Amino acid sequence: MVKAQYDWQQATAPDKQLVSQLSQGLSVSPVIARLLVARGITSLEAAHSYLQPSMDMIHDPHQLHDMDRAVKRILQAVENEEQITVYGDYDADGITSTALMYEVLRDAGANVNYYVPNRFRDGYGPNADAYQRIIEQGTKLIITVDNGVSGKAVIDPVMKQGIDVIVTDHHEMPEELPDAYAIVHPRYPGSDYPFADLSGVGVAFKVAWALMDEFPEEFLDLVAIGEIADVVRVTDENRPLIMAGIQELRQGMRPGLHALIKEAGVSEQYLTDQDIGFVIAPRLNALGRIADANDGVKLLTTLDEAQAGELAKMVDQANNQRQELVNEIMVEAQQQLSQLDPDQPAFLIVGHEWHQGVLGIVASRLMEQTGKPVIVASSNDDHSIVKGSGRSVDGFNLYAALDGHRELMTSFGGHPAACGLSFDISNLEALQNVLVEEAQKQEFDGQEKQPLEIASQLSPVEINMQLYEQLVALSPFGPGNEQPIFELAPDQIDDIVTMGKDNSHLKFTVSDSQTKVTVIAFGKGKLAPILKSTVASQVNLAVKLSINEWRGKRTVQLMLADICVDGPVILDQRTNKLNPRLFNEQGYYIAFDNKLRDNIQPHLPNGQALSPEEAFETDFSGQQVTLVDCPPSLEEFEKLFSNDQDAPALIRLFLFQPHSVYLNGMPVRDEFARLYRFIVQVPQIDLNRQLNQLSTRLRINAERLIFMLRVFSAAGFVTIKDGILTPVSDVDKTDIKKTSPYQRRIAQYKAEQVLLFSDSKSLAKWVLNCLNIH
Repeated sequence: MVKAQYDWQQATAPDKQLVSQLSQGLSVSPVIARLLVARGITSLEAAHSYLQPSMDMIHDPHQLHDMDRAVKRILQAVENEEQITVYGDYDADGITSTALMYEVLRDAGANVNYYVPNRFRDGYGPNADAYQRIIEQGTKLIITVDNGVSGKAVIDPVMKQGIDVIVTDHHEMPEELPDAYAIVHPRYPGSDYPFADLSGVGVAFKVAWALMDEFPEEFLDLVAIGEIADVVRVTDENRPLIMAGIQELRQGMRPGLHALIKEAGVSEQYLTDQDIGFVIAPRLNALGRIADANDGVKLLTTLDEAQAGELAKMVDQANNQRQELVNEIMVEAQQQLSQLDPDQPAFLIVGHEWHQGVLGIVASRLMEQTGKPVIVASSNDDHSIVKGSGRSVDGFNLYAALDGHRELMTSFGGHPAACGLSFDISNLEALQNVLVEEAQKQEFDGQEKQPLEIASQLSPVEINMQLYEQLVALSPFGPGNEQPIFELAPDQIDDIVTMGKDNSHLKFTVSDSQTKVTVIAFGKGKLAPILKSTVASQVNLAVKLSINEWRGKRTVQLMLADICVDGPVILDQRTNKLNPRLFNEQGYYIAFDNKLRDNIQPHLPNGQALSPEEAFETDFSGQQVTLVDCPPSLEEFEKLFSNDQDAPALIRLFLFQPHSVYLNGMPVRDEFARLYRFIVQVPQIDLNRQLNQLSTRLRINAERLIFMLRVFSAAGFVTIKDGILTPVSDVDKTDIKKTSPYQRRIAQYKAEQVLLFSDSKSLAKWVLNCLNIH
């Protein structure tokens, strides 16, 4: 059995009449109609509005708090040729925000530059030293983008120096706000702005709109990237903003983005929100993690195509380096994780000299693997100070858990789902205990799986390019408009291969009677041997629709979100060579051969190999069982699991057989006749000396010849004593096929035929039949 990683939650069955009405009225698949109903669409009019949202849905920028005051001060600075500095942030939202604000001010004739802080030197948000350097260089007005609302300690002294600061931000509002010249924020206390979930670039776009006094369509490409990267809700005005931004990106008008999209191998013509979220945004984020995010602003604002190409290559290289760092740290972090109690509700993992810029990614991946909160941190050169990032799941507020224990940390910040912190190594154990204690207070034990919403069931025959294109019409996807996940139960699974340098990824096809579709499963390479020997009827998949483009040809493929295999897993590990490494797993080992059983005993984790008789008396319910060698008959195999107990969770099949009866074959009637005719003509045969000569003369291999002689002995045709064979002159007529040697050999022949020489799926099916599982 392979348990699903998530708790699959089936969508409520929609109104069939409404689904039919939408399907026919919109000329879309019933699958799409069901998704629309699930999103609250109850009429054709509402469906049209959803699929083609009007730009009228975008709210007036002047409704934002302090917008008019901010615009007035900016125009004053432009008119007076004051130096303006845009102070940004190093993530994708911050980079696009900085580029947008810098570009609109530049185009307005402002004396403007920008500063993107360094993650390691400056940290997040306003930095006193950085602000002072900016001021010393002549800046009279600082405009923050995607940060600043929590910068009271830095901004207030700057304002007292006579340097104005305009804050444009979207992050959580602290209890004490900075005394800035203006604060433009969609959630400013007491303001009546109708939508609270703009990202940093969304707020910057609104400032640009108000400043230009016209809708700045040319900046929508930046808006789409920043909003998707920051995972804001794809509802209300964000939906038309992102949709229009994707259309702008497809035009390829911005040299830097055009070059980056080409470098990343993404189709510009068919660019989707998924391409932005999983390809473009991570590359921009990589700059802030391991390089200089200022180069990201250069990339987005350059008009020089040659420079754009060079910068795009540099960004791509930074992303490759980021991936390598993540992979290296993941190996070490997973080793640490494997040594911790898997039942604890949260994990704190500390390494040494792990790159600080990618710890959040590693924490996020481990969180997805475990379904529990994970903090990944790294100590400095002298091992005293530890810095890290945490990621959490629904049900555990990571910020609340640590906020009351700031005395254990030298710095701390975050929100319910993520945090950043640093602490002295001496407080490591105390923080580990805090996580456990706070989990108890929040009644979070980490045992419940995270939910996975299943939109509907889908079969391979329904999957085609038309369905994909209709599905894209529901995008952009994100919070509030989730990408649909479908449940699929394939009739057949084939073409199972691993991918990647370390074979960590998986590719296979699923099919029914009419259609075959490729499935890609990142990080699931270890499932390959299980799927190869699993009957398709046991498998359920949770998948997302995607597209594969190769040499101009576009085909629909599926991306695996989760998998479950019902019933026991039959793992085909058949081998003709045994070594100690095969016996390092826990569980039960069964050996039919007595000598082999004695030989493997010292290598087993629990030190005991079972005989078939002992196995019959053992309850294997939910356990792992390994069959070391091939049984002498199929009946012997069947008896192992015939004691009315529940089935094992996993059965590994080594089925070692050093001398194959099946390969040597069963003698035919003519061979028996030739042997008998020769024997009765010779008074005696010394088998010790003459066996090979006899084998050559009769053209029967030695192994098979020995078997035939045993059959003749059992039938009373010959006697064999001290290696001397003597024919019996007066014999009764006997059916040699009823002799015990013949019956044993034919039983072993049939066992090998089924267990050793069938394909993996046929073998699994036979074993499942033995377990009464079909």
